[in-house]
Amino acid sequence: MIGGVLTLFKTLIGIILLQKGPDELPHSSVLLLLVTGIWIAVGAIGAMIVDTYNGQTLLVDLILTALGFGLYAVVVKVFDRSERLLRALTAILGCGAIFGAALFAGRYILTTVLALPETPLFSELVLLWSILVEGHIIARTIDRQWVIGFLIALAVLIGQLQMFAALKPMLESAT
Repeated sequence: MIGGVLTLFKTLIGIILLQKGPDELPHSSVLLLLVTGIWIAVGAIGAMIVDTYNGQTLLVDLILTALGFGLYAVVVKVFDRSERLLRALTAILGCGAIFGAALFAGRYILTTVLALPETPLFSELVLLWSILVEGHIIARTIDRQWVIGFLIALAVLIGQLQMFAALKPMLESAT
């Protein structure tokens, strides 16, 4: 069991470093559910650590993730690679959980342990890298060059930002 989790973690780190692709993950709906649970747990822990992150924010994250998955599913279907979708979604969520943990840990270490003022630079760098990683995952999934995957990931991000703008009044009314 522990060996399997370590192998999963190593594979996800390899994907984050753009050295591996989603094809190196097992084709398993159980694994997708496990990774989804980890992603939700990271979000819940982040909600406890970060004062501005709450249940409403987690709900918005779920909505934006569902939108992104829907858009990616359409792209994968258009490129006739539907059999690869499960691995792609598992990779995106797994890498997202690692990015989320890095964001929350980094923010906590910078502001609490090192007593430095909060800087958005760290968060922005992680966000930028996550877009590159999602592009890499999609490019490998649809057998296209990385720049095509990056442009698709950028388009999905723009769609998610539009949805976030539509949901922003809900967040503001909750605070």
